[in-house]
Amino acid sequence: MSSDGALAVQLQRPDGSWVDVGWLERRDQTNWFSFSEEYWHIRDRPVLGQAFEESGLRWKSRSTVTLPRWFSHLLPEGPLREAVARAAQVNAAREFELISRLGLSDLPGGIRAFAVEDREWTPVPAAPGTEERIDDPLLKFSLDGAQLKFSLYGTSKGLTVPVKGQAGNFIVKFPDNRPGFDGVPEAEAASLRLAQAIGIPTPEFFLINPATITGLEEWTSKTGAKQALAVRRFDRSTDQRRVHMEELAQVLDIPTVNQNAKYNKANFEVVAAVIGGLVGIDAVGEAIDRIVLNILLGNGDAHLKNWAFLYLDGKNPKLSPVYDILPTVLYIPEDDLGMNLNKTKNFTLITPSHFEQLGRRSSFGASQAADRARLTVEKVMANWSILKDHLTRDKYSELDKRLKTLALLR
Repeated sequence: MSSDGALAVQLQRPDGSWVDVGWLERRDQTNWFSFSEEYWHIRDRPVLGQAFEESGLRWKSRSTVTLPRWFSHLLPEGPLREAVARAAQVNAAREFELISRLGLSDLPGGIRAFAVEDREWTPVPAAPGTEERIDDPLLKFSLDGAQLKFSLYGTSKGLTVPVKGQAGNFIVKFPDNRPGFDGVPEAEAASLRLAQAIGIPTPEFFLINPATITGLEEWTSKTGAKQALAVRRFDRSTDQRRVHMEELAQVLDIPTVNQNAKYNKANFEVVAAVIGGLVGIDAVGEAIDRIVLNILLGNGDAHLKNWAFLYLDGKNPKLSPVYDILPTVLYIPEDDLGMNLNKTKNFTLITPSHFEQLGRRSSFGASQAADRARLTVEKVMANWSILKDHLTRDKYSELDKRLKTLALLR
């Protein structure tokens, strides 16, 4: 691939048509994005991201090696990025090359990106041997996160690697083979089931034997008899249209080069204020429900990339279903909440009154926020035994005993 290049960026409308948005460009080691002027004059223009709405055509961002932040967040992290980069035969640090390889297939949300010449919208035909390899499932998607996962197509009756040009509608998360990390898919399934029971929206999900998935034989041979978790993608419709979404990390323009930024660049008061401002005050109550559930479960991974907004109508953001919810304390005993709530991340110290500042900051109301937290605690505890359906006796007992240490229950 030459040192210079351009990618056309398009956004899919709810009706299935594609809108020309702009160009990602590279010269030497510098990457930047520029909008098409026509995009800002489109009738019923679909929103690309909140970070662009205020600046409009004036928005400019340049970066070296990495992509501008909003686009960098579309790419996977950590070990998953390394695996995808190896499959794509590119350097994992060179994000322009990585999104060039992945951009037409299955980026998150309603985005696609493809190589062009001279800012023309017609894709450049692939050179012989450079087209997407159908036998390599890692090249079917770009999903953020570090866990090994695949974007697959199908239903609860069966999943398979998508054919070329077809987007996956399920994420399948493989079991973690590291010592001490047994049962992660089952623990996430248990957490999602509990969330469902207390009224928190969740995607469809189910546990699956990876060996039954067509096209993943190379990977499933390494999992033994362990189960994987399949979760329906909420950024894909039932008729295969893409539903645009963006993470809170993108809304807040959080840097991607520092992996800790998704934890320390904001707190839960900011999370609630942004949700209230974009979606409405009622959604702040939904955010409180999720924070309470995370505290009771011991989920320390509810960072800024694990909150997202959906653009179901192309313009107005809605809070997405909950995702990536897991009792991380089962695997990292000293884990904390990840982000501050009223200046603390310590699970054991948080009481309903800690939600009052969140209520003030978001205009939900201080006493109303504390009351909502108490109500959610009652709902969670009334349905707590659901966790037994997926957790081993030892893991359930560990979480049950942990409840006695939480000030939220006193």
